[in-house]
Amino acid sequence: MSGSQEERDALLATVTRFAREVIAPGVREREERGEFCHDTWRRICDLGLPGLLLEPAYGGSGLKASDVVPAIIGFASESRDFGITGAWLTHMLLAAMPISVLGNEEQKQRYLPAMAEGAKIGALCLTEPGAGSDLTGLKTTARPHPGGYVLNGSKTFISNAPIADVFVVLASTAPELGAKGLTMFVVERGAAGLTTGQPLRKRECHSWPTGEVFFDDCVVPAGNRLGEEGKGMTYMLQSLMWERLAFVPYVGLIESNLRDSLEYATQRRQFGQRIADFGAVQTMLADMKIDLDISRMLAVDLARRMDQGEDISMTAAVAKTFITEAAERAAYRAVQIFGGNGCMDEYDIGRSLWISKMGTIGGGTSQIQRGVIARLLARGL
Repeated sequence: MSGSQEERDALLATVTRFAREVIAPGVREREERGEFCHDTWRRICDLGLPGLLLEPAYGGSGLKASDVVPAIIGFASESRDFGITGAWLTHMLLAAMPISVLGNEEQKQRYLPAMAEGAKIGALCLTEPGAGSDLTGLKTTARPHPGGYVLNGSKTFISNAPIADVFVVLASTAPELGAKGLTMFVVERGAAGLTTGQPLRKRECHSWPTGEVFFDDCVVPAGNRLGEEGKGMTYMLQSLMWERLAFVPYVGLIESNLRDSLEYATQRRQFGQRIADFGAVQTMLADMKIDLDISRMLAVDLARRMDQGEDISMTAAVAKTFITEAAERAAYRAVQIFGGNGCMDEYDIGRSLWISKMGTIGGGTSQIQRGVIARLLARGL
């Protein structure tokens, strides 16, 4: 079901107030501690955020993309906590939604209720040490085994890996067939042969664990296969439309950087006047506003097209590229406006530099997105 405009406004108001009053006050402490905060996750779960997009039959709210996108933007903007935002959206968009889209009824009943309430945290295992943008180069294999499959291989840069309970995994059941030999599985923590490494230390988002996942003769029952053998790449393209919403928080990052920069520029005085009165600063603020409004429109349009069942290949590539690069531009402008203070730990503005850079790399680099756009243009799409 889709919420009315009043319901969307109510959700936005609730989420932004929660982000501002509950999440934002502790973000610096959580980042400095560098650990996933289970108490913060519990608070998010109490609000029902992990299940917003899941069907009510499995404990979710049954909302559409258009209902949720404004709330995601508001949460990121008001909380300035990309750690918990990233963990939440990885769980919901990259793990729960693929099971919702691709799983059979038994699989949905087995996993989604616990994921909707956040009792089980999800992760998506795609990237490998030798295969990032090129998923056809995946080396993790899934060989037939009595009653199921045996997985061998490793994944890296996996968001939520150190804390995840449910792993959606892409592996090859027929390596000789390349992309046509890929198959998707759900693997649960505790499965024999599955281990996760220590959290990888990122430049920012220290409270959002990222790590490696290892499969060493990991036995997976046949009932944990998502869909048919050899359809993994097709399924990924089908279910990853939800992953395209994972960059929406960068609209919130632009918004928070503009808000903080404007406040600082109206208070900071040089040469006897506010720096907000200098033409160079005004230009940077104006450019941030332009990028913010265009990014918001792109995100809303993408959600609308998703809800209508349109092919979003071009829309998603354009939106992902523009929004993440706009966030990067806004971060640099914000630090420039803050001057020396922008380089100090005392101010949070500098953190957005590395946060924005992750956006232009993760989920398909800007260069990969431009290649996608060019190919779609050549096909007349």
